[in-house]
Amino acid sequence: MDKLTKILSFALVLLLLLTVAFPSSLVSAASGTSFTKTTYKTTDSLNLRTSNTTTSKKLTTIPKNTQISSSYRKGNWYKLSYQGKTGYVLGTYLKKVVTGTAFAKTTYQTTAALSLRKAATTSSTRLLTIPTGKKISSSYKDGNWYKVTYSNKTGYVSGSYLKKVAASTTSKTSAYTTTERLNLRTAPSASGKLILTIPKTQVVQSLSTSGAWHKVTYNGSTGYVIGTYLKKGTSSPASSSTASVDYSGSKMYVLISSGSTVTLRSGPSSSSSQLARLGRGTPVVVSNSTHKTRGYVAVKTADGRSGYVESMYLTLFQPAPSNRPLIVLDPGHGGYDPGATRVGLTERDIVLAVARQVASLLEGKVDLQLTRYTNDYYPTLTDRSVMANSHATARFVSIHINASNATSASGAENYYYSGSTSIQLANAIQQRLVSYAGMRNRGVDFGNLAVIRGTNAPAVLTELGFLSNSTDRSKLTNAAYQARYAQAIADGILATL
Repeated sequence: MDKLTKILSFALVLLLLLTVAFPSSLVSAASGTSFTKTTYKTTDSLNLRTSNTTTSKKLTTIPKNTQISSSYRKGNWYKLSYQGKTGYVLGTYLKKVVTGTAFAKTTYQTTAALSLRKAATTSSTRLLTIPTGKKISSSYKDGNWYKVTYSNKTGYVSGSYLKKVAASTTSKTSAYTTTERLNLRTAPSASGKLILTIPKTQVVQSLSTSGAWHKVTYNGSTGYVIGTYLKKGTSSPASSSTASVDYSGSKMYVLISSGSTVTLRSGPSSSSSQLARLGRGTPVVVSNSTHKTRGYVAVKTADGRSGYVESMYLTLFQPAPSNRPLIVLDPGHGGYDPGATRVGLTERDIVLAVARQVASLLEGKVDLQLTRYTNDYYPTLTDRSVMANSHATARFVSIHINASNATSASGAENYYYSGSTSIQLANAIQQRLVSYAGMRNRGVDFGNLAVIRGTNAPAVLTELGFLSNSTDRSKLTNAAYQARYAQAIADGILATL
């Protein structure tokens, strides 16, 4: 064996011995992992070093609570750039910044076999593979990664292989009567092409529903109409869509501060004799057919006593035994006042639908009161403030929709009258309307508006969008977007409590 061969053989043996003796150091020193660019926040002051070791040169110190990004690591060392310097920091003092977005629950279908992963990155552990053509639901995404549950496992899938499933509910054909002149359109949207206008009091056959829209047939034509102006059955409707709704039989609860009571009286007057005292949360059944939130209403208690109670002390939402923050929601307009109107749509109807959803989202977390529960009733602006001021109201939110002669005007905006908490509430709701529903940001501003000016509690008036703008209108009449508006308002309220 010549000298060169002996040297090479010795070197090979030495390398093998080193590999056996120090396997982890060789691997860790030579290899790293690339991953999707992720944002982190430092949980302590953190040294940026030239390489992935504590003995390497310190380039700078990154302060606590600084946001930084990385897409490569070696072991627990993350490579990143800060103030023009690139190096490594120890991952022990990094916390991932959650950048996901919540949205209305939506159904999707997989367009290819799809890996369900533990985290929103291709480098995370694969939990299972979802076959092509399977339907899954999601209400949260991080970038293009959607959080879903499949076969009892929850994780993330790439949105590149998801197709949204149209939210259409098919049912047996049903007859409806139009309560107003109604546009028949080619699609379930106010931007759908107009086929014809169906006169008031005409009978149509509903084939299916898609959100608030009905697919109907009329005089040989098939298309979509908004369900707000349909009454089930073939009888002639009342002269207006705001005709009295039979409110009798509704179960309500006494809403009063813990330890206080309201009077059950023999007649609809404060001078009527007292029959009993009803405490917080006492259930009653409404006897009179007309809905109102000011004045006296006829009720019947669980033990069979009949009498009258001031309506502002009744709520549809059962309060907790002890006091919780009280939220008063004010759906704008109502009754004879439709608010903004365009193409057969009214502000009155849409804001009530959104307010009800806000209440459903908040129910169980706070106490609730609405200034109106139906579209057949109009409380005055003073009535709305008086109701809020009669309680220890924590927050007051008046919900409205804008309109303008300039059809290009669009977006959401919020108004406050006074107080730092009102400003905070307006900003919290505004930010979420822009984020959740993709509305143009018209900002937050002072508003000398009677309904919030007359309310003692922190109060805002929120304008969801413009009914006069086709893009905004398509969102305002869409059930999925109404859910987003409601979530934005609910989350904004909770964020300020």
